[in-house]
Amino acid sequence: MIEIDHISKTFSGTRGLDDVSIRIEPGEMVALIGSSGSGKSTLIRHICGLSAADRDRGSIRVNGHIVQEKGVISSRIRSIRSQIGVIFQQFNLVDRMSVFGNVCLGALHRTPLWRSLTGLYSREVCELAQKSLARVGILDKAAERTSNLSGGQQQRVAIARALASDPEIIYFDEPTSALDPELTGEVLAVMRQLAEEGMTMLVVTHE
Repeated sequence: MIEIDHISKTFSGTRGLDDVSIRIEPGEMVALIGSSGSGKSTLIRHICGLSAADRDRGSIRVNGHIVQEKGVISSRIRSIRSQIGVIFQQFNLVDRMSVFGNVCLGALHRTPLWRSLTGLYSREVCELAQKSLARVGILDKAAERTSNLSGGQQQRVAIARALASDPEIIYFDEPTSALDPELTGEVLAVMRQLAEEGMTMLVVTHE
């Protein structure tokens, strides 16, 4: 599902990634564990095609599609990203919007611009958003503003938003670092459920 072959990234003479090669099979849940600054999030950005690697060699494929090769990002990267759900460390939710509206944003790749600007989402997107919220156990919070939720609930909204893109793979960037132990348990329960359903997951963590 994810193939990384000899990827390196140099920042001002310093190697942030040094000849990294990884294979992740469909349905696997893999953790990248390391201290802050060790290159974990940098690798995620490269897998998503948000950063280009050094041009000397190396390639990244996701679900059989070339994300980048020798430091050149694929012209089809937007289509490839639609298969990937990303849960960021800071959640990146829109506080003024409802939980339901935030989750619908996960399906932007299948939503015409005029619908996303007006908030008039199709029945397909609405049903997918409801299903995603139900999968993470917060469908009852759909009408609430995200700013009114606890940290654990906001993290689950972020997971639901990623699920609304109907991804093949989900990346978690430090999913529990900002949460207390009780809320961490809530999020880990959702991740275990996704693992049992066969979702391919790559988790960045220092814990």
